[in-house]
Amino acid sequence: MSKIRIYISAKEIKENLRIEEKEVIHKIKDVLRLGKNSKIYIFDGEGKEYLYKIKEIKKNRLSLERENLIREENSPENKLILGFPLLREGKVDFILQKCTELGISKFYPFICERSIRKEPNFLKLKRWQKIIKEATRQSNRLWLPHLEKVKDFKEIVRLKFSLKLVSSQNAGYLENSLKEKKEIFIIVGPEGDFSDQEYKILKENNFIFFKLSPYILRIETAAIFSVGLISYLCR
Repeated sequence: MSKIRIYISAKEIKENLRIEEKEVIHKIKDVLRLGKNSKIYIFDGEGKEYLYKIKEIKKNRLSLERENLIREENSPENKLILGFPLLREGKVDFILQKCTELGISKFYPFICERSIRKEPNFLKLKRWQKIIKEATRQSNRLWLPHLEKVKDFKEIVRLKFSLKLVSSQNAGYLENSLKEKKEIFIIVGPEGDFSDQEYKILKENNFIFFKLSPYILRIETAAIFSVGLISYLCR
């Protein structure tokens, strides 16, 4: 059987845990058919993972007892941050899932001239958080990426990072190692690209333009490819 991992926030972690989340109980009890004394790994999203033992499993309650700390790691030295425009239904889900698997530290969704203008409601934000948690669990990561509130384009380009990158068809390819850069902010444009005025603003805010491919990529492809490439160059 594959490793069973559950996310519990660091502030809720304690020696004895009581889980009442229906979805988790259903998976443990009915899907995986685990019982008393079965082992479960709990990660806190802040660098720690523990081994727990099932003490009791009921229809609406799961009681766990901590055995020991299994893994612990410091926050990554090179933090990758992705800024992406609001997109049509489903595309954001895919970006969040795959970029989490690739090691992203933070997401900045934003609104620009050619993006979707309507901000996500509470239920959509809750689903996005769930996608990030599930991708963190599945990829065996210990640090949970942070999802920022939706911001305006002009607001996010002014954020301070050690390196700010934007993909562009009219730029050259990245060739140098990025190991020395501690916080790298990668931004991808909307369908239809940034406007001329937005490109001017990016240049004024010290963004470095780089080319991903000789071909025109979908936004979700560009986001995932960018994160994978920059992650590799940070090694």
